[in-house]
Amino acid sequence: MKDKYAREIHFAFLRDRYEPLAEDDDEGRQRAKEERKNKKKQKYKKVKKNFGKALRYSWKCLMLGLHSMAASYSTPLTTVASLVPEFHAEKDRS
Repeated sequence: MKDKYAREIHFAFLRDRYEPLAEDDDEGRQRAKEERKNKKKQKYKKVKKNFGKALRYSWKCLMLGLHSMAASYSTPLTTVASLVPEFHAEKDRS
């Protein structure tokens, strides 16, 4: 069983001329307001950046799909019929 030890307590006596550190309320509010404004601005910047990335990626996928659809639409059916079995045969081997 563990022995209980008395905790050491350290006392700090205040001096006669002790003045607690206190910020001016207007200054503190102004600083907090600026911090919130900067945080909101940074968050908006990050969201805008991520939205731009998602939009560019979606646009690339859309254009790739349209190009492949246009290519398959313009390809003669005889060529498609001869290419499809080869493609599936390659896929089964790997």
